[in-house]
Amino acid sequence: MHIYNKVLVTLAVMMTFAMGTKAQDKIVHPDISYAGTPKTLVLGGINVSGIEGYEDYMLTGISGLSVGQEITVPGNDITDAVKRYWRHGLFSDVKISADSIVGDKIFLHVHLALRPRVSVINYVGLKKSEREDMENKLGLLKGAQITPNMIDRAKILAKRYFDDKGFKNADI
Repeated sequence: MHIYNKVLVTLAVMMTFAMGTKAQDKIVHPDISYAGTPKTLVLGGINVSGIEGYEDYMLTGISGLSVGQEITVPGNDITDAVKRYWRHGLFSDVKISADSIVGDKIFLHVHLALRPRVSVINYVGLKKSEREDMENKLGLLKGAQITPNMIDRAKILAKRYFDDKGFKNADI
């Protein structure tokens, strides 16, 4: 019986050391060097943050990446995913980083920020008929997403409207 206890203690110690070496394979927040040789890793998971009101599966689907897919790090797979998010037009900021690498699996974190939306449009110093003309020309709708192009276009159209009315010094 005494020999069995020694064997069990020895096995327990060996398993503890074996489990300890397994935990060392995990690299948390790895530094991806773009100067080094690319590695082919299996995508173990994708975590999306920064946006509420959208389902995670929809947001990960936009990226074109899927769990179990082999990707090259650094490589074109992640770059293409960022481009897909930008092309979609909903986001003002897109960041993809590696949360961890466990063995040959990489876990990605996607941080997204939505574009701002129009909540209120204020026209100061305009009569009701002038305001309606301005609303028709600008075409801004409450709840619509704002892009830098929309802001520039609205400024140009408003400036042109006031220039035509004879107000060359109007603040837009």
